[in-house]
Amino acid sequence: MAYLIKSQSCLTAWKDACNHILTNGDGDNLIVEINSPGNFSEAELKEITNSGLISTTQIDNVVNTIFPEKFYRRNLGLTANQLYDLHEKIYGRGKTMHRKNKARWGNYFLRFTKFGMSKENQLQNIINDINKRKNKYAACYIMHVSSVQLDSNTRNIGNPCLQYVQIGQNGNVLNLTAIYRNHDFLNKSLGNYIGLTKLLGFICTQTGHVMGGLTCHSIHYFLEQKGKVKDCINNLTW
Repeated sequence: MAYLIKSQSCLTAWKDACNHILTNGDGDNLIVEINSPGNFSEAELKEITNSGLISTTQIDNVVNTIFPEKFYRRNLGLTANQLYDLHEKIYGRGKTMHRKNKARWGNYFLRFTKFGMSKENQLQNIINDINKRKNKYAACYIMHVSSVQLDSNTRNIGNPCLQYVQIGQNGNVLNLTAIYRNHDFLNKSLGNYIGLTKLLGFICTQTGHVMGGLTCHSIHYFLEQKGKVKDCINNLTW
């Protein structure tokens, strides 16, 4: 059976999910709905990073895998396609220099913008379609991460944990749903929530829409260092 958590921001969602795991243990099918994912402050985030549980660098690395916001901000003068091409070039250069430290399958943003052998730009396709359609459809747009042509469908370790992202329209509001086959709530989930929020914000900026909510379905989820996580959460002031 699935368990549903409804929360306000990326940070409260992470805290609520961790509290659920601390009480009930690791498990399957955790669905987290975040009403206003970006509604948190840097001061609130620093309470987590200052605890020593997870560093700012660790969170930023996860965020940038989904949406490289600092890179985006540094290159606001570029067109969207120029941005995607430069990101691919820089990522490829870094992968060559630090091959042993890179995941075999690369990063999510690269798969959103340069997917498969044909380098399909799934992200820009969605942006273009939202901008050109006169009617707003209820069916969601999809961005795939895994592909049977690129990844094994039986390998448990080494494949992407994020499987796909969907963007849904509700009037002038865009909502995002993400499916994770395996979700690490110590090292990954907080950065995942923030990165997905940044990705949704980018799509809204490119299409003139309002950011809505974020939903994450963690098919399997786990939490390491439960004692340290509990201590961190108990000392949060929010």
